[in-house]
Amino acid sequence: MQRFALAGLLPVILALPSYAGSSPEPSGARPVVTEAAFLATLDEAHPAVVERMAALEVARSRVAAAQTLENPRFEAMREDPSGPIEQTTLVLAWQLPGADRKPRIAAREAAAEAEAARLEQQRLALRLELREIYADWAVAAARHDRLGRQAQRVTALAERERLRADRGEASGLEARRLELAASGLRTRVALAIAAAGEARSRAAGWLPDLPRDARPTLPQLAVDPQLARAHPLLRAAEKELAVATLERQVAKRFIASPEVSLGWQQQEAEGERVDGPILGFGWTVPAFDRKRPEQAAAEARVSAAQARLEQVQRELTAALAGAQTRYRDLATALAAARAELDGTTRMLDGTEAAFRLGESSLTDLLDTHRAVTDSELALIELHAAALAAHRDLERAAGGAVGSSSSDNLESENSKRSRIELPQTDPQENSP
Repeated sequence: MQRFALAGLLPVILALPSYAGSSPEPSGARPVVTEAAFLATLDEAHPAVVERMAALEVARSRVAAAQTLENPRFEAMREDPSGPIEQTTLVLAWQLPGADRKPRIAAREAAAEAEAARLEQQRLALRLELREIYADWAVAAARHDRLGRQAQRVTALAERERLRADRGEASGLEARRLELAASGLRTRVALAIAAAGEARSRAAGWLPDLPRDARPTLPQLAVDPQLARAHPLLRAAEKELAVATLERQVAKRFIASPEVSLGWQQQEAEGERVDGPILGFGWTVPAFDRKRPEQAAAEARVSAAQARLEQVQRELTAALAGAQTRYRDLATALAAARAELDGTTRMLDGTEAAFRLGESSLTDLLDTHRAVTDSELALIELHAAALAAHRDLERAAGGAVGSSSSDNLESENSKRSRIELPQTDPQENSP
């Protein structure tokens, strides 16, 4: 390969230090935001959650309405006040609870449970949205971090070779090529800072008190996570079928409950007064209307709810099987790739030492950097793909599957804390 071709490729291939073997930053350098702490902002008081609870509150109010008895009706009548016979009637009437009251209440309760399941699904969607925002931020920050360290490394090499070239100990062309490589890396670092800053801005929309120099961490993933309970969409479909079944029972009970009346009547004529109690009974006779249209509609709703439940079961089963396979393959590949890349920093150190001692050429150094960098870039992209597959698995499973390190390894106290705030370095302001 020609040297000028290598110089053109160098800004691309000298991308990152060892992803698998690089040492973490000191614990007191910058505030750290974990995935669990970021997700903890999505509590009951969050505006996005409060907004979505309105439908559930409406469903609960309908349950209370169904449980409330009918109000009694009071009537007062005064007949012929100026005639020979005056009559005063006071009546209190009340419709007795019907036979459909119990299934009607049960239907409203099932509807509220279905709404609660849909709310859980909406909260899951919000959680997955936050996880995606956090993952984008963490991946962008990881790219920026690796590019920044690599830029420092190549810049140091270029400065050393420039000093040697000025003393006549090295080729000025090789020093210039390294300087071009360092310049290209600094350009890529600037682009990475912009991408990480954009991702951080999205994160700050959900966490307003996010420090400017906060640093995310890439969540670690297990190969075989524990799946959640039944999917909220499945529970909602089951409750909707229960609602339709109970409403069918309501429609079949076409005999209305009677209305009872209790009152007092008083009559006055020519100075004489007669009064006494009134007892009444009223009932709507179901001679013609027996709710046949309502029953037909209820049967149709039951059939539709059964079909919907079956379709939801099929879709969720297929989605879960596919999501499990995709996630397991990516998580396994991620673990294997991370193990294979262990020690790449030592490899680069050895290659650079051999180059400084004149035991290898700049071409050998570039080839080693290219192989390491390509692998590390692919590993970061693989990690991002595994995180996306993990979110798809949670979406298919209907809840958190408990495989990220931030979910499993943090204590309850750290989960309650929104962010960790160690001593910060004012000079570190990168995303």
